[in-house]
Amino acid sequence: MSSDYSEKREYYRMNMNCTVEYSVNGSGKTQSALLKNLSGDGVMIELDHRVEPGTEIKLSINPEQSVTSPLNVTVEVLRCEESESDQFTVAGNITKR
Repeated sequence: MSSDYSEKREYYRMNMNCTVEYSVNGSGKTQSALLKNLSGDGVMIELDHRVEPGTEIKLSINPEQSVTSPLNVTVEVLRCEESESDQFTVAGNITKR
């Protein structure tokens, strides 16, 4: 395997496939989403509705094992693209931990 790494990101991106809880703009309405990937400063989630860029989302990632604490972050939506089966892929920047 070559050590040539062409990815220009500051943090390594980990592919994920787990359910997270989120609320939009602190609405208090908690919903479920699918976490697609996670890095030190960003996330990609899949939602069943469109969210506009600039929107603030609060995410809670609760691990299956109690060995690790939950991760609660605030994310600013950078982009939202419609994907397959009426789902929306949302990329966001972690603004608060």
